[in-house]
Amino acid sequence: MKYRLLLLLFLGGFSSVFAQTLQSAGGDRNAFPDPMAPKDPTTTKSVSNGKSGRAALDDSTKMIYGPHTTSYFLEEDVLNGRGAKNNIDSSLHLFHRYLFQERAGFLTANLGNDGTAVRSIFAKKPDQIGTQLGYNAYLPYAFAMDEVKYYQTKSPYSDIEYYLGAGGQTRLNFTFARNVDSLWNIGFEIQRQVSDKFLTDKKYKSGDQSLTGQWGVLFQTNFRTRNNRYRLLSHLNYFDQGIQDQGGIQLLNGLDPTSALKYTDNGALFSNSGVQSNDSFIKFHFYHEFIGFKGLQFFQRLDLENRTAKFKDLDFATHLTTKYYPNNYGTQTDSLYNENQFQSYAHQTGLKGIFRGFTYRTYFKQRYWDVNNPIAGLQKNRLENYVGLFLQQKFNEKIDFTADGEYLLGSDYRLLASFISPFFQVKASRSSVSPSIVHNWAYNAAFRWNQSFENVLFDELSGTLNIQRKQVYFRPTATIQRIAHYNYFDTLATAKQAVDAIGVFRSGFSAGGTFKRFEWSALVLANTKTGPDVLRMPNLVANANLALNVQYKKLLYMQFGIDVQHQSAYYADAYMPVMQQFHLQDRYEIPAFVQGDAYVTLRINRVRLFFKMQNVTQGLLNSNYYTAYLHPAMARSFGYGVRWLLFD
Repeated sequence: MKYRLLLLLFLGGFSSVFAQTLQSAGGDRNAFPDPMAPKDPTTTKSVSNGKSGRAALDDSTKMIYGPHTTSYFLEEDVLNGRGAKNNIDSSLHLFHRYLFQERAGFLTANLGNDGTAVRSIFAKKPDQIGTQLGYNAYLPYAFAMDEVKYYQTKSPYSDIEYYLGAGGQTRLNFTFARNVDSLWNIGFEIQRQVSDKFLTDKKYKSGDQSLTGQWGVLFQTNFRTRNNRYRLLSHLNYFDQGIQDQGGIQLLNGLDPTSALKYTDNGALFSNSGVQSNDSFIKFHFYHEFIGFKGLQFFQRLDLENRTAKFKDLDFATHLTTKYYPNNYGTQTDSLYNENQFQSYAHQTGLKGIFRGFTYRTYFKQRYWDVNNPIAGLQKNRLENYVGLFLQQKFNEKIDFTADGEYLLGSDYRLLASFISPFFQVKASRSSVSPSIVHNWAYNAAFRWNQSFENVLFDELSGTLNIQRKQVYFRPTATIQRIAHYNYFDTLATAKQAVDAIGVFRSGFSAGGTFKRFEWSALVLANTKTGPDVLRMPNLVANANLALNVQYKKLLYMQFGIDVQHQSAYYADAYMPVMQQFHLQDRYEIPAFVQGDAYVTLRINRVRLFFKMQNVTQGLLNSNYYTAYLHPAMARSFGYGVRWLLFD
């Protein structure tokens, strides 16, 4: 903990000193023009004041800094040759959704508290091919590579977020970015997230009630030459997640899961702090490109990853007695350990270009990975070779056709085709993906297997209509999925592979609009499934938001609103912390539920605040509900948050 606090102090001091140094280096270094902005012929020529090069900034220019003077782009924008500029969001729209599952559109499930193991409630097509570690329960909380924001700023930019909810659900985010000059930007982002135990009765309460503790640190930079012939993007991503696992509600005195929801002092299956999980990694990413001609460009990527996923249970004997673990393969029963150390190295070299709306990209990639289990003293590794091709034809700014493919020589592949227009979009994809390491190989005292599963085949076809009239939109959607050789974990948390294919049909709509001072949105998804019963999901998921906008003298903007979400009954998965996996269970069908959240949001200048009563409908529509087997959702609780944008 000490070195993390020292790191925060160092970064905070560094940002202040850095900003002061740049401002005192001669000239106003905040007043340079935006290199990504189009040239304005009416703009008055700046005065150099005897300076030259990138230091020749206009001291006489006066500028009001704000969201319009700060923008960001993604690596995908650069890779596909788009000069995209995304503005900083300062609106109140859905600002009150501060928990992860809320920001994910209520399409994920956790273990009750923010920061606990999380999964998608629907089957998602794989984002990448090749062998992956498979311990993914906490990775959604980390900074994602394809979502890293690279900034262009005309002044130092800071974004401070602080959210606090019941159960110690606390999240602090700090973002800083500034241009060294008009061509080079640096910045960093720090995320701290914690939550407290709430499945602990008075018998087991102690001074340490921490459930989760998470650190995320991201350093990013982007640079381009004045003639736009060379561009560089890079980031360093650190993540550390610690969990005091609880195992779910301990059903004492003949309580069943439904009756247990009526009580607020339920004890946990793991009643002490001797059961812990940890997932940590450090990743380095580097991208650069050379532009000889617009139609012929050279690019390279480099990725390095070092990751460790581990678990320990110092009360293994007790939990064997209670049959929490199905097996014991070890000679000692006093403790249980599981650890996997994963390293990977990947480099990619390719050509790309743009010609009259046609974009192409082709590349060759090599990836080497190895995994080590120190408990077993065993190591596995593999060298993977990939080729890829991307084609896109843009007919205009709103209509385009895209074909994207990648092939892992001798094994995996993915294919994607899409047509997007203002009126409708259609996407089709097919993937063949290697089983993850955790599906094929496990070695610890409770779980042990060595398997060679076939590749998972994932087909998906989806279509969406876009119907918009004045200030109202309606977007019906439909998705068809076929999954062959589906990998799952059975009721004993053992890795299995389905023999028969699974079919999923999902239909629904999203809608929204404004009427006078009212703003509303809704999402409804209905599912049907065929094939073996090894993929569990609710048949109906819906959520809606209604808000009333109020303005006071153009100084104070407020929203009064309510969020409502519904989920139908189904046999939601249980969770096994040893393997960091959700698995099937046939013991309890989680009842359907409706949850309502009431909130008030405010914006004063560049400061936004919200106050929210979560699960306000508890006791009216239902006593509470489960997010996973034996893991209840947070009861009625109060939360608030603030976000402050600074541009100088």
